[in-house]
Amino acid sequence: MGGGAAGLSAAVFLKRECPALSVTVLERAPRVGRKLLATGNGTCNISNIHAAPAYYHGGDVSFVKPALEAFPPTAAMAFFAEIGVVCRPREDGRVYPLCEQAAAVLSQLRAECAARGVEEVTEAAVSAVRPQKHGFLLETAGGVLAADQVLVTAGGAASPSLGGVTDGYALLAALGHEKTPLFPAVTQIAADSEFLRAVKGLRADVRLTLRHGARQVAESVGELLFCDYGLSGPAAFAVSRAVGDWERKKQGEMTAVVDLLPDWTTEAVREEILRRRALKGRTTEEFLTGLLNKRIGQTVVRACGLSLTQTAESVTPSEAAAIAAMIKGWAFAVSGTKGLAAAQVTAGGTATAGFDPQTMASRRVKGLYAAGEVLDIDGDCGGFNLQWAWSSAYVAAKGILAERRGGV
Repeated sequence: MGGGAAGLSAAVFLKRECPALSVTVLERAPRVGRKLLATGNGTCNISNIHAAPAYYHGGDVSFVKPALEAFPPTAAMAFFAEIGVVCRPREDGRVYPLCEQAAAVLSQLRAECAARGVEEVTEAAVSAVRPQKHGFLLETAGGVLAADQVLVTAGGAASPSLGGVTDGYALLAALGHEKTPLFPAVTQIAADSEFLRAVKGLRADVRLTLRHGARQVAESVGELLFCDYGLSGPAAFAVSRAVGDWERKKQGEMTAVVDLLPDWTTEAVREEILRRRALKGRTTEEFLTGLLNKRIGQTVVRACGLSLTQTAESVTPSEAAAIAAMIKGWAFAVSGTKGLAAAQVTAGGTATAGFDPQTMASRRVKGLYAAGEVLDIDGDCGGFNLQWAWSSAYVAAKGILAERRGGV
């Protein structure tokens, strides 16, 4: 149930191993794969060659290990090449299709499903899964369906505009599974500062550090997008899970610290600022131009309490030190995230303790399986979440077929 990344790939894996098996993908939306189309801003960051438990989160991170070992990134790349999507890894480990089109990934997944006889049923929201003596009855918007086994791949609650729902959690809870608290991950960070509006729309390569009180809780290096409401872009996405977790607890204060010159030492920045005092005919309006983006530089100067009309040579050593400190540690009070509606990934979900990590089989109900984001597993930004979708779908398919053969 669920026509996303995990559901479609699981259907292919099942039919490849057992062509005679009747496999149906049920999707509540008018079409499958809407969220997949949006991944990587439409380029589809399909995997990450560094995928390992260290890049995942949840109540029991070790849960991902068997699936990642059974179907690692190399296997995912080989699988997609076999169905017509040639992939390549980048220097940072992120894997993208050569064509950089998420639409091509979805198209080839659907084509492979169709070629192998997978039935795709849309606008078929499942309202209940009822175990029977031999299998299940599924109550859908189009009527009641019978199934020998059920794989729940309904996804998470993030991005409801792209099909994010809570249906999967509710269906599994009704069958005896527990749900952990949900909160946003891979999302924007809301922050308070009178100067954010001055730099909105600008991007910079930075080091972004999150501090909960005096303690550092997360750090990333990458491109940051300044917004009037806060911070976005890859650098913010990479650490946003810590903000989402803090937001739901609201204990203590959180601060986002931006290092605008991460490759420079504080002393080197201070010396450069002192040197710039000797620039003739300059005002502080151009004081940092050529070192930082002009508008960012002007905003840093104003944030330090200086006027943009004073001469460069009038900047005192203490003011120069303040500017250097701001460049290396521009602090913003974090107020939260933009919520699950704006998030790309859901943190939390159905507790993994209720499932076998070797097969994704339910420990509560025989014949019931789950894979993908509906489980309490979420990965870092950079292809880790899609890799979890492929890996968990693969072992779920193997588990289903083993059960049918009497191996489970």
